[in-house]
Amino acid sequence: MRGGRGRLSVRRRLDAAALRMQARLDTAWVDRTLPWLVAGVLTLLLMAIGFATQRSLDGGPSLAVWSQAAWNLEHGRGPVSSLAGGDVVGEQWAFASLPLLHLGRWLPIGAVLAVAQPLCLGLAVVPLWRMAREVAKLRLGVTMALTLAYCGAPVIYAANLNGWSAVVPAVPALAWAAWFGQRRRWVAYGLCLGLALLARADVGMVLVALGLLGITSGDTRSGTVTASVGALWTVAYLAVVAPAVPRAPMTAAEAVLARGTAPLAVLRDPLRLVTDLVIQPNVGALVVLVGPLLFLPLVVPRFVLPALPAIVLGLVGEEAVRQAVGPTPGEVLLPSVLLLALVPLVLAGIVALSRVGQPSVTRIRVDHRVVAAILLASIAIFVQVAPASPFNEPWAWGSQDEVDRARMDAVDVLDEVDGATSVTVSPQVTVLVAERARVEELGIAPPGEGWEPATRTVLLDTTAIGDDGVGLWDERDRTDVVAALVERGYDVEFRAAGIVLLVRPQR
Repeated sequence: MRGGRGRLSVRRRLDAAALRMQARLDTAWVDRTLPWLVAGVLTLLLMAIGFATQRSLDGGPSLAVWSQAAWNLEHGRGPVSSLAGGDVVGEQWAFASLPLLHLGRWLPIGAVLAVAQPLCLGLAVVPLWRMAREVAKLRLGVTMALTLAYCGAPVIYAANLNGWSAVVPAVPALAWAAWFGQRRRWVAYGLCLGLALLARADVGMVLVALGLLGITSGDTRSGTVTASVGALWTVAYLAVVAPAVPRAPMTAAEAVLARGTAPLAVLRDPLRLVTDLVIQPNVGALVVLVGPLLFLPLVVPRFVLPALPAIVLGLVGEEAVRQAVGPTPGEVLLPSVLLLALVPLVLAGIVALSRVGQPSVTRIRVDHRVVAAILLASIAIFVQVAPASPFNEPWAWGSQDEVDRARMDAVDVLDEVDGATSVTVSPQVTVLVAERARVEELGIAPPGEGWEPATRTVLLDTTAIGDDGVGLWDERDRTDVVAALVERGYDVEFRAAGIVLLVRPQR
């Protein structure tokens, strides 16, 4: 009994200390400055990761596709990409990305995207903070825990590593729209939703769900308008673009554009919504998405409505892309479309905590053990799943090894031989040669027997490693592929560290 009273006394002292600290920090000045400070730190962290991955040549196919689109736009061909197989703006209605591509005329497009994407993701912090503090009346500690759950969401880091995702501008736009909607500032609310719609066509379904939430919450007029605009936008896209469900075979670069059209394309194949939703990768992605919030959003299912289109259509669309591309080393397990679900889920978590907490004088008091559990769950899932987890040694990103230097040397030789020519490349070096009118991308594994490139230059990277840690190319593969190209009239212009550049002389 004495020991129990001792433990109780310690717990009470900790409670009292936590309450005193929160009372000192519970000021308007802290609410004005702290969310912007957290947003700034998140933005700078994501920028550092983005620039480091670009320096270590790990930008991925997304960066290559958007770089080529910006280069073609600058040269009057429109935002098209031969890598992706079409117009990366028009085919997914990613109009909000167009100004960034235009900036590529004056600034390196890689740097533009490495700044713009973290800035968008960081800007969502402030409205989420304000919703927790000023609408839900949560205390500082639980607000900080929810904010860190957003900042540590693995899907943010997965999207940030891919260079650019068209849905990113919709993330802060939806968060700010929720805040302005609560304040009845309808002009700002409409502008934010307009920006969200211009991010990508599938955001229209998010607006439909957001409008339904508004209607069921009593905001009939604004909810009806929001749902109607979202529905009209979605129907117009389906009627004008008529996206097709991704079909095999598909390269990793073609999958970049397919991921933008697949969420609405699967509406044309509704059977997939039944067969492809509850599969192991999708269930895992859902656990990673909701786990940091302790599944609390499910306590208020009505407020989860705006997250459902991204979860259902996004994950089913991602599965269609996954089937079209086939097994790929380093496969994306957290598609960027889930960014659209992140803000609605955090908002639902805020509502859930405001309801399970106990009203105090001016705030809602949430048991500190729940707050601690949110922090621990966020940290555990980040460490286990996020690409920036310490297990992946992010502090080593930005370095270049012998293979990276060989890749850049090969591209230098390619530019000297014929800088404007079309080229066929392995995926690992696509981003280095993307600023050309025509770039054909190979698979990451050795091409099959009888393969013949359609371009007079070929840049092979034979260093790919499978998920089992074994190289996808062996010495015999390298010898056979290079020998076959030499027989077809190609000359080896560069060869080092598994990188081979072959050029067929002009006749």
